[in-house]
Amino acid sequence: MEEPRADSAAAFPSLAGPDALPVPNQGTAAGATKRKAPARAAEKAVRMPRKRQVEEPIQMPVYYGCMQDFHGVRGEDLVEDCLELYAKKICEHIVGELPLQPQSMSLVDLQLWIFKLFRLHPETQDLKIKGFLKQRTTDPYDPEEPGWYMEYWPWDHCDFWSEKSWRSFANKLKRKRNVTQRFMLYVQASEIKHYDILLKSVNDDYSHLVTVVLPGTESLAGSRFGFHSLVEDLTMSAQEIVANLTGHISPAEAWRAKQVALERKFGTFYDSHNFAPRLLKEIARKNPGCFVDIKDAEVAGCKDFRVLQSMFWAFAQCLQAFRTCRPVLCIKGTPLCGKYQGVLLTAVALDANDFTIPVACAIVEADTKESWLWFLRNLEQAVVHQSGICIIHDYKRELIDAVEVFLSSRQRLWRRAESLWCMEDLAENFFAYFGDKNLVMMFKKLCQQNRRHKFSKIWKELDELTSKYMAEKEHGASRKMQQESVKDDVAELQAKNPCNQPDPVEDVKEGDHADDNSRKITKFSDWIHLKPKEKWSLAYDSDGARYGIMGSDIADVYKNDPVLKGITCLPLGAIVEVTFLRLVEYFKNASVAANKAIGNPSINFPECVQADMNSKMQKAEMHKYFQKYTDYENVGGGENDRAFTVKGRKREVTVHLKSENTLSMNKSKGSTIRKTATCTCNKPQLLHKPCSHVIAICCEIGVSTATYMSPYYCLPYLVCTWRPKFNKFPHNYRDVAPGYFRDNIPTWIPDKRLECGLPVCLLSDCVQTAVVEEEQQSSTEDGSVEQNQGTQEAKTHSEEPSQI
Repeated sequence: MEEPRADSAAAFPSLAGPDALPVPNQGTAAGATKRKAPARAAEKAVRMPRKRQVEEPIQMPVYYGCMQDFHGVRGEDLVEDCLELYAKKICEHIVGELPLQPQSMSLVDLQLWIFKLFRLHPETQDLKIKGFLKQRTTDPYDPEEPGWYMEYWPWDHCDFWSEKSWRSFANKLKRKRNVTQRFMLYVQASEIKHYDILLKSVNDDYSHLVTVVLPGTESLAGSRFGFHSLVEDLTMSAQEIVANLTGHISPAEAWRAKQVALERKFGTFYDSHNFAPRLLKEIARKNPGCFVDIKDAEVAGCKDFRVLQSMFWAFAQCLQAFRTCRPVLCIKGTPLCGKYQGVLLTAVALDANDFTIPVACAIVEADTKESWLWFLRNLEQAVVHQSGICIIHDYKRELIDAVEVFLSSRQRLWRRAESLWCMEDLAENFFAYFGDKNLVMMFKKLCQQNRRHKFSKIWKELDELTSKYMAEKEHGASRKMQQESVKDDVAELQAKNPCNQPDPVEDVKEGDHADDNSRKITKFSDWIHLKPKEKWSLAYDSDGARYGIMGSDIADVYKNDPVLKGITCLPLGAIVEVTFLRLVEYFKNASVAANKAIGNPSINFPECVQADMNSKMQKAEMHKYFQKYTDYENVGGGENDRAFTVKGRKREVTVHLKSENTLSMNKSKGSTIRKTATCTCNKPQLLHKPCSHVIAICCEIGVSTATYMSPYYCLPYLVCTWRPKFNKFPHNYRDVAPGYFRDNIPTWIPDKRLECGLPVCLLSDCVQTAVVEEEQQSSTEDGSVEQNQGTQEAKTHSEEPSQI
């Protein structure tokens, strides 16, 4: 038989190459010698060099939004030519461009590629990715083979839970001759399901934040650490978590592990923006009397979606409890430390035992004048009290301006309201300027002093000490400046440019007021003279509006309060849920304690008040000399005033016991007798409860001390404070379909401009930023080399913290 010709392979170029079908061995004649070597030579001679194929990036379709469970999603539910018409409507897709060689990508690289493609939150940890692939070997001898064979070919799928599963899928993406391939990805995350809506809600100037990749990270979805205790103790910081663990873990890893634990228990931070308003409305439905206000913005072209901006809530039980508390509200604000920027605002009241009651809460976008004013106006609508309201707040410009606008409004609902400053916050400003703890303690003593002559004495001492401190500080600063001038030869430059000489006194901002920085401060009086003493001192408190509350009890309310501690790290929905459930238990325990106290005949006042009265009673026994020097009585006006002189060990005071008839608005109730006590020590007027001098007089004339005690300090009021009961909400509210809620409640989404990544304080560790940048992708034919070089450069810079 004739041997094959040397140019037989060249006659079918489509079969040449390693993927061509092998040429059948024709054999040789009997007894003939096999000539293998010439055959190889002839084969080499006819093999034509293959043209270098230009590799193109893979256009990868990425599907999202399927209503089925992630594990149950099939390839037939995603493709456009799917036979199921319903699946075509519920699933959308976008096409992204993978690198030239996706086999070189790690699972983290793929996740970062998805992050950028969908512009996801940089700390998204609930991302799930699934790959679909079907390939079929075509018959090269049948050019008329119909293409619709491929449509009925089954899909192979792979869930990318690990690096190994992704590598297995990526290796199949190589182009093969005579093999038809179709591949696609399916992704699922809480934020991806509203991808189209989020695009409409952001402006054109929105810039996607960079994801910080920690060394050794194998996946951005989830965490390799499982900390169930992190949900139980919400106050643990990242550093405390690291300290409590024996293994090697960085603070950044600890912070992310805590976020994963919180999202697994309470839902994702993204979904919580929709859960929180729905939960508040459900709580208000089950607990009549609640006050809820939601502030949101429309999404253009999407009437069923709104961007959540702020929300205010006041539970009915807390509003009812405040009616029997002292009419003082301490308002505080603290930033959230979750995945979205925001500020938690709170109005806190104190019962007779100085137990805190969160009367109202709000979450706003930022700490601005407009946010505080919105909070105060809602607070006025929600809170009803029989007396005027005293607002104690921090000393900062945005809040002061908002309070001034609020109090100057002519449409106020409160008949009387007063604004005073928190002593603890003002003391922080004092320490920021003078920087001495002993001076801070003396300043607090000045704030809490009730007698004005002692107030003036402490002021004078504080002036002397601060003047001495500032002189030493100025001398130390000038001496240090002289040393630096000699070393660096700066004296000559300063002589030529006198205007460049630094101020000898360090310019430290006090709160947010710039007026204090335009003048030289040499002593305490210079620093305090723009701050009216009626705002911060107890001695000059008009009508005792403070009730003795200076702000110390609520200085660390977000760290120590049994209801509010640790909630700033939670998603919005969890903040509402946790505070409500904590209040249920808090009211229950306090009510049991109050009922137990009122049933004990040996207890006349709440525990805290009783301890104070016992101390004053012992002190009253030392006041031995009493003298009644006047007795005024106005029978027609129903007034009676008796004055007494009490002599103690150090000083002599005058006590007035007054009685007057007051007419009730309800004529059927007639008139009531109102008894008050005043003393030159100023305590009864400021604290609204008797001092040791009044107690001594009451014991002498046989009158109960409770007669001159404000009713807010009595046991019946304490019982009424903690009496309200709560109606709980269904715990599966996150699983309830939106249609369950009434009044066509929309779907709320967060403002993507408020996204925040890994806290900057945790970036001091060795971290790296690894993002798949389109600009780094090479347009040359050898793109894989450049990509590997870019990966090596990213590793060399892993010690530098990336900017967020």
